[in-house]
Amino acid sequence: MKANKLILFIIFAVFFASCENELNIEPKQREDASVTLSTESGVTNVLTGAYALAANGNAYGGRILLYADLLGVSGVLSTTDLRWRGTFGELRQMYIKSMLSSNVIIEGSYARCYEIINASNTVIENINKVKDSDKKARMIGEANFLRSLAYFDLVRFFAKPYVSGKANSQLGVVIRPTAISDFNVDLSKERSTVDEVYKVIIDGLNLAYTNLPEENSFYADKYAARALLARVYLQQGNYAGARDAANDVIENSGHSLSQTYAGAFNHETDKEEDVFAIQITKQTGLNDAVTFYASEGNGGRGGDFTIRDAYLEKFSDPDDRATFNYVNDDNGRLLTSKFTDQFANVGIIRLAEMYLIRAESNLRTGTTLGNTPLDDINIIRSRAKADNLAAVTIDDILLERELELGMEGFLIHDIRRTKRSIDISSDGDGSDLLLYDADELVFPIPLSETDANKKITQNPGYSS
Repeated sequence: MKANKLILFIIFAVFFASCENELNIEPKQREDASVTLSTESGVTNVLTGAYALAANGNAYGGRILLYADLLGVSGVLSTTDLRWRGTFGELRQMYIKSMLSSNVIIEGSYARCYEIINASNTVIENINKVKDSDKKARMIGEANFLRSLAYFDLVRFFAKPYVSGKANSQLGVVIRPTAISDFNVDLSKERSTVDEVYKVIIDGLNLAYTNLPEENSFYADKYAARALLARVYLQQGNYAGARDAANDVIENSGHSLSQTYAGAFNHETDKEEDVFAIQITKQTGLNDAVTFYASEGNGGRGGDFTIRDAYLEKFSDPDDRATFNYVNDDNGRLLTSKFTDQFANVGIIRLAEMYLIRAESNLRTGTTLGNTPLDDINIIRSRAKADNLAAVTIDDILLERELELGMEGFLIHDIRRTKRSIDISSDGDGSDLLLYDADELVFPIPLSETDANKKITQNPGYSS
């Protein structure tokens, strides 16, 4: 099946350059899997290749972040926070909530996530080639982290949302528990339930947390796994679990907030706030967040996704985040300043998110683990030079997530987990709403997958 094609990247000379601390990768080569997987170096290179797959533009090199914004705003109203002005028809389908199963961009991300999963499975199944016990544990942890990351975004985009307190027997995505190397056999398989997919994700992250070291260069470490687990638990509505995991990262990881809001973005080496980031260099990866959010002068397409006044009006005065933008002189579009370096790393998890998760989870559970919800929110606001709040509600925290994490891949997921809706009425009067679990907010299973997989069920509202 195309979506699970095994790609074995044989990558040599992976090291930190002393002056730039960046990942340098020699040209990629392919060789027979039986040769590659017979040696420790070959298995190690497959793991490095899994990171390279994740760094692709149609995965964690930027587009998975973009999709959350495209789905989360109305493509009809002129009063929404963001406006899509790009020429990619496949991306516009997400914006106007009219996607097709033949959408090649959706197909590309679906396939890329399964390639990450397959490479991760390959590492896990061949880990006995690694003799050093510490290295073996670390590689198992990294592979499980990457696999869980890919499954999490697959199930969030290609399935109806997880609903706390329910059985969640709705169809999720296909679980591939073992590596695939022979694509000449029938690999047809039905999708597992959303609940079953979340169990695979959580089990993988707990295993990663157990096996990973506290520090692991720019690769996933123990606290990257714990932070992703906090995000997963929050999506489930498991607030106690989310609170505990986020608190662990804040208190024990050694990460800290950057001194300024601007300091959290546009850097080519990981900084203090980066819990996990995808490495983008001149040799590998593609920062597609820059492609779609930045001006031509900053390496983008001129600002395919632009900021509207409605977003700016959500900020109080003063607030550094309200002015963290710029006007593209070529077309007058207002663009975020979060993505202005085409070789900057793509931030996947930063510490500010953990403060927001801890604050929301503490408030919902009536606890004060690590800090009070009010103090956590004011820590975030103080860094942005915004006035402190005197009291805090759930609505305040959800708004703070929009202000702090805007255009970083959270919008549709927050809408779905909090059961909100999107107004698609022509005059914004709320007469036509897309509910959080609407068919139009779920990606179609790609046509290439339904053609090859005779057992898979298409999502409602799409033709096979």
